[in-house]
Amino acid sequence: MDVELFIKRRKQLGYSQVALSKGICTQSTLSKFEKDSQVPSLAILTRLCNRLGLTIDDLTRRDASSARYIRDTLDQVEEGLMIENFPQVSAGLNKLKIDQIMANKEKMRYFYLEGFNYVLTNQESSEILFSFTQILDELDERHQTIYSYLAYLGLGIYYTRHDSMERASFFFTKVTNYLKTLVNQMEDTGPHEDDLRVLAITYYLAEYQALIGKLKESNHLIHQGVRICARKHVTYFLPRLKVLEAQNALDQGGDPQEIANLLNDALAFARLNRNNVVQVQVAALKKNYRKVVSQLTKQR
Repeated sequence: MDVELFIKRRKQLGYSQVALSKGICTQSTLSKFEKDSQVPSLAILTRLCNRLGLTIDDLTRRDASSARYIRDTLDQVEEGLMIENFPQVSAGLNKLKIDQIMANKEKMRYFYLEGFNYVLTNQESSEILFSFTQILDELDERHQTIYSYLAYLGLGIYYTRHDSMERASFFFTKVTNYLKTLVNQMEDTGPHEDDLRVLAITYYLAEYQALIGKLKESNHLIHQGVRICARKHVTYFLPRLKVLEAQNALDQGGDPQEIANLLNDALAFARLNRNNVVQVQVAALKKNYRKVVSQLTKQR
């Protein structure tokens, strides 16, 4: 509770404690709030704030335990994850303490983001597994939310990176079946709070399919992801989808002009979304692209 803001506003408006509390509460109640942070009842605090032209949200916005602060911080963390800005992700997570998060939904979101941060930055296995099992074994035991499938996705990525492809396939199969149902449900809906998470699932499944050589399936998922981006008016995943599509086209010996167009699209969206990782990937792929063009020229 930002008591300092409350006091500052009272003094700016020229209210004494006696004048502000008149008709609302005792001066003693107000004094205890300002001096000792003893919060009065919601009805009293609301009326005091109204008199000062404040809202209770104004007083809790910077409070690390407030629902709004937690939600805003998790939004920043999730944005960082979408654009692969892992310092932003870590900094945001470090601002929060899990015991301050009361809502189960926000707890699951926290552990999903923490787990993905760990797995994508190659942290200790115990940390990765702990984050995802908090969702699967504690918060969503019946696996009814998207967060369970994000946890499965994270475990699939983890096992892929540890060359345990049989285990990876087990988890990716669960996520694939879930995504098919989910995409059908969201075909005709407007923007939804889970849109970015659906795109995360789509992208990492496409990446996995490319890794195991199933480029047709990977491209299908890429095009599905691009359609979701267009329909939902979100661009965070577009540069990553386009660069993956360009990589697939290179691996298939695709048309050089098509590859060039895909790389240009990826670069444009990467700049728009401040995704420095994709910009580096595009530069590396352009070198391979030039080799492909050179080889095709020699063959002719």
